[in-house]
Amino acid sequence: MEEYILQMKNIHKIYESNNVAALKGANLLVKKSRIHALVGENGAGKTTMMKILCGIEPKNDGEIVLDGKKLSITDPRQGFKHGLGMVHQHFRLIEDFTIAENIALGIEKTKAGFIDQETVEEKICRLSNESGLIVTPEMKVKNLSIGEKQKVEILRVLYRGAKIIILDEPTSVLTEQETEELFSTIRTLKNQGKTIIFISHKLGEVKEISDDITILRNGITVESGNIRSYTKERISYLMVGEEINIYRKTNFNDKKEKPETLLEVKSLYVNDQENAERVSDANITVGKGEIVGIAGVAGNGQLYLTESLMGLVKPRKGKIILCNEEITHLTVRQRREAGLSYIPEDRMKVGVSTSSSVLENLIATRYYKKDFSNKGWLNYGNTLSFVKSLVEKSRIKTPSLNIKVGMLSGGNIQKVIISREFSSDPQLLIVCEPTWGLDVRSIEFVYSSLIKMKEKNKGILLISGNLDEILNLSDRILVMYGGKIVASLENSSKLTRAEIGEYMMGLRSNEKKVCKYE
Repeated sequence: MEEYILQMKNIHKIYESNNVAALKGANLLVKKSRIHALVGENGAGKTTMMKILCGIEPKNDGEIVLDGKKLSITDPRQGFKHGLGMVHQHFRLIEDFTIAENIALGIEKTKAGFIDQETVEEKICRLSNESGLIVTPEMKVKNLSIGEKQKVEILRVLYRGAKIIILDEPTSVLTEQETEELFSTIRTLKNQGKTIIFISHKLGEVKEISDDITILRNGITVESGNIRSYTKERISYLMVGEEINIYRKTNFNDKKEKPETLLEVKSLYVNDQENAERVSDANITVGKGEIVGIAGVAGNGQLYLTESLMGLVKPRKGKIILCNEEITHLTVRQRREAGLSYIPEDRMKVGVSTSSSVLENLIATRYYKKDFSNKGWLNYGNTLSFVKSLVEKSRIKTPSLNIKVGMLSGGNIQKVIISREFSSDPQLLIVCEPTWGLDVRSIEFVYSSLIKMKEKNKGILLISGNLDEILNLSDRILVMYGGKIVASLENSSKLTRAEIGEYMMGLRSNEKKVCKYE
């Protein structure tokens, strides 16, 4: 029998602020130099359990044994000292610092208050090459894509010498190619003697990368074992207690003529804060009853495109037309009133106010309307009834409507955003990485909601690095590379992931246009 490097036994966690039991005697047994998947629904207790392990959260009861020694870890520094490192789902980087400064922060010795920058960068470059996580140490974090920021987070843990590495939803923001690179890195780390705890809702990836698995449901360990003993369907059933199928393909738009246009983007150019061009000559149309997918590796202009469409970034040149009305110079609220809704990629900074309540976040886009307020005073009865119905319909797990939304799990925060935006009944929905961090039950809710919107003749612009998502939902697929739309492809059984991937990586020219409308 292989020796367990980590044993978490009968772990209990009750949050005193709301008397919610997040863990109810959960167990986790991890073997050395293995990749161990930890799965469960949103709110099942996965992240809480790992925060307890690393000293970020205190436990109420239970035992932690590491390398045969019982431990009492009360703060993250002790966790690092014992070789425990966690890469969080929500990044903890300082935007104005460089990659090197973020990685070395708090652990590098200084001389007269200054870090030896050259030595730090040399160490990072060496570690970067060894792990396959290639970065430029002197770049500032604020100029990185979300996928690149995740690489920095992983390197920061490796830099600290962690022997047990916890990856919380590490592929949520990565494309298929980036995921393959990450998996290569994970296998390399395993071969170097590291132990990996892999938290994910993507069951195909769990099956592909993991050696062992532990399944949580409602704070309790349901089953553990070798991954080869489990199918994706069995894992899904154990997670939620019922059978769910999220991989059904939508009925694609089979109209011979182009549908009536809802959104038209004409020759759009967008620059970043340092005046570098991030979107070049973008031309996009989205019609009624149509889902148009945009695929691309993170950092190729998708963020600047969507933020310019929503009014968060001013384009340098071009026009944005919604329902035959030019909205290029309208405010965010005016665009919403014109029929636009937005589910952003960065849910914590753009999607919600983490210090505001669940209730406040769910009415953030409509609190000023007649049904919700009168002469500046909130109609609490109407508001409460509306919010309760959204929470119930979307199955948002929250102990109270008045709790700060930042206290919820990542998946439940995403459900707050999705529920708010779907319920506004928009003409056009811009949705970025909609299922990032969601469990299978929630993914089914999102997909069915998108399909219902399509059936109501609404338009959807879907930006996702998940090719399964793009292929299963989109009528047409646009591919962005280097800030340009390099391909417009009609979705059909003949279109392959490999073909889309080649455009995403810049391996094909933009001459081939196979979309029937262009």
